Amino acid sequence: MEVKIGIVQSLKKELEKGHAAGVYGIGTVTDPYQPLEKEYELTRGCLALLKRHGARVSILTKSDLILRDLDLLRSWAGAEVGISIGCADMDVAKLLEPGAPTPDKRFRALQKLSGEGVSTYLMAAPIVRGLSDSKGSIAELVRRAGESGVHRIIWDKYNPKPMASERMAKALSSAGIETGALHTAADAERLSKVLIEECRRSGIVLEEAF
Repeated sequence: MEVKIGIVQSLKKELEKGHAAGVYGIGTVTDPYQPLEKEYELTRGCLALLKRHGARVSILTKSDLILRDLDLLRSWAGAEVGISIGCADMDVAKLLEPGAPTPDKRFRALQKLSGEGVSTYLMAAPIVRGLSDSKGSIAELVRRAGESGVHRIIWDKYNPKPMASERMAKALSSAGIETGALHTAADAERLSKVLIEECRRSGIVLEEAF
């Protein structure tokens, strides 16, 4: 893993040129709150600069480490935080995302952020065919989101990438599960209907990621 230790200074130079317009997407490619962030605090440094320059940010993570930066986020009108949770079931989540914070920790992070007035949403992804796409699984995910103070859910089905797909296939195979196939158009339509129904029941706005 490469740590871009100069990113804060690079961002500072750009912002000093007056480049603070638009919305800065943080976490669209790589999670900004990976374990090394505890040591390097690069995300925190960037957030502090962006807030100082009046920028708007949209942060996406699957880590409750974001609560460390609540002091920056709670008074930042231009900030929103999305936390990725594809399944509320602890065992399934452990299988799909080994090493990631548990769903419970992530739901608590959403609840804390929402309670402090931070704009939040749940990124319901990835939803994996045959493993986390049942009606019961979706209903539980939406219910827990609502209990955490979330008023918006963005969802996406599983979109395999070469390296990630290989790792997932190995993990599932080791657990005796043969799944991970792409959702068909009919699957996607069924998922969408279930999500719409459950979100309507909970008073949550639903959006598709793409």
